Amino acid sequence: MKTFLKNNSQASALTPIDNGSIVDKIIDRIVKAIAAGQFKVGEKLPSEFILMEELKVGRNSLREAMKILATLGVVTIKRGDGTYVCDHIAPTIFNPIIYSIIFQSRSDNAMVEFRRMMDETVLRTAMTKVTDKDLVNLKSRIKEIRVAYESGDKERAAYLDYQYHVAIANICDNPYISNIVNGIYEVFALSIEDTIDTDERFNNAERFHLDLYNCLKNKDYDAIEAAVAESVSFWYEDRNETHCR
Repeated sequence: MKTFLKNNSQASALTPIDNGSIVDKIIDRIVKAIAAGQFKVGEKLPSEFILMEELKVGRNSLREAMKILATLGVVTIKRGDGTYVCDHIAPTIFNPIIYSIIFQSRSDNAMVEFRRMMDETVLRTAMTKVTDKDLVNLKSRIKEIRVAYESGDKERAAYLDYQYHVAIANICDNPYISNIVNGIYEVFALSIEDTIDTDERFNNAERFHLDLYNCLKNKDYDAIEAAVAESVSFWYEDRNETHCR
């Protein structure tokens, strides 16, 4: 049988599946095939029959896997037409990985180290691409967070806080960075509201936002490490203090 792979000289990610969690393995094969470039963004996947033949799986398992991939935002199922790779990968695809990294970590220090590394990398990358328009946007977001907090809407203030960090990631103009940071901060956002529950804590959080803003505005590479370290330490210490109440 002729394989549907475009380049037969490359090893196929869609090798036959053995026994075990069939649906999970189908998902793994499809995602790896997309990552390997066998299927491009917006491209139609092979027919159900061809996928069944190549993967050596049944129709029910294949359909269940495709439903999960559609829910994750990896593929789009068009009735009467076929299944397509999504035009963009939704941040939700990263969430299972990110949740496992954060909540299954045995070391709080490892989590802090991970966030510091991520924030520093994002800030350094954004610094090479930031524009005056970006700076105006960030300053406006800082003001919006305060307006929400002073109006008593701490839930919205926490959401805007999370979006502030996503906005910095978006300055990098890199979809991989944006999607990963969006997914990671979606998890961190769960604790943000607790860390701005008093005026003192909110004022500290705002000061750290301004420190990150000033790093970008002044393109002060030397100030990145200290600004991120102080911000992350505040988040971690207040998070733990809240959890101990």
